[in-house]
Amino acid sequence: MLIKRFLYAIKSFFLFLLFPVLWRFPATKRGLLKSLVGEQIEVSTPFGFVSGTLLSTKKDYIVLIDETETQVFVRIDKIETIQSF
Repeated sequence: MLIKRFLYAIKSFFLFLLFPVLWRFPATKRGLLKSLVGEQIEVSTPFGFVSGTLLSTKKDYIVLIDETETQVFVRIDKIETIQSF
């Protein structure tokens, strides 16, 4: 019983220390993308890679401007990875 309480106290202490760090990071792809609006990003999809400046994040898609100044729409559920430059 004493060991359980000790381990619980240690776990609670580390969660207390890490909570502000964990709280800063978005929990969803959409949340991460919303924090990257205006940034140069590259996303990978099952169809290939798309890179450019992130213009906006909507409910189920993002809008990028690629190097040819063309708007590109990408569905968020098709995004596999996100890389910011």
